[in-house]
Amino acid sequence: MESVTLKNIQQLLKDAPESVLEKVLGYIEAILKDESNTFTLSEEQKESLQKIKKRPYEQHTEIDTFLNEMKSKYDI
Repeated sequence: MESVTLKNIQQLLKDAPESVLEKVLGYIEAILKDESNTFTLSEEQKESLQKIKKRPYEQHTEIDTFLNEMKSKYDI
């Protein structure tokens, strides 16, 4: 595969140290893996998010609290 973008990436990385190349490879693998992952929210999850969305601004929680609640409730 030859494209302008690929040539630009090659140019940028041609003199990069091995540690940088390993990081770039990890990023690429993660991006490609994420594109192939799909999931569907359960109805309970959708309802929970809708309730949160409808809350007045003053009732919203800090992101850390929210993430901890979601982790404990849905084991994510």
